[in-house]
Amino acid sequence: MSNWTINYSSLANNSSSKLPSPRGFKPSTSQKHSRSEKTAPVLDRHGQAELKMKRAWDVALAPAKSIPMSLFMMYMSGNSLQIFSVVITATMLFIQPIKAIMSVQETFSRFESKESDLTLPKLSFIGLQVIVVLLGIYRVNSMGLLPNTASDWLSFIKPKEILEFAAQ
Repeated sequence: MSNWTINYSSLANNSSSKLPSPRGFKPSTSQKHSRSEKTAPVLDRHGQAELKMKRAWDVALAPAKSIPMSLFMMYMSGNSLQIFSVVITATMLFIQPIKAIMSVQETFSRFESKESDLTLPKLSFIGLQVIVVLLGIYRVNSMGLLPNTASDWLSFIKPKEILEFAAQ
C-alpha cells in the first residue's frame, strides 16, 4: 500500500470505542426511541388558552414597538415637502395602521377560544394603531399640509403674514 491510502477496515477495531463517556453525557438522550416510547407533553386546555392569550398580547403590543422607528423616520425625513417625507408619512403613519385596524378580527382569529376573552388585546391593538395615526396627523401638520387656518378654506381671506423667522 502507498503512503496516501487508508485501510478503513482497520478503523473499526480502533480503541476509541473503549473510551469512557465525557462528563455530563447522558446515553439515554443519544439513543433512538420508537414512536410508542415517545410521549410528547400534552398541554391541557387551560395551558393552551393561556398560551394563546400571551400570543394575542404579543400581537396587540407589536404596534408599540414600531412607534420608535416611526419617530426616527419622521425625524430623519425632516419637515420640508419632499416626495420621500410625503411617502413615508402616507405609508407608515396612515395606510398601514388603517389597514391593521380594518383587519383586527382576521389578526386575532387564530387566538380565539372559548376560555379566553380577546376584547382587551383587541382594544389595545386598536388604541396603539390610533396613536400611530395621530403621529401621522402631527407629521402632516408640521409639514404644513393640514389646512388649519381660515385662509386655507376661503379664497378671499389673505394668508397670515409671518413677521419674523427664527432662522434662515
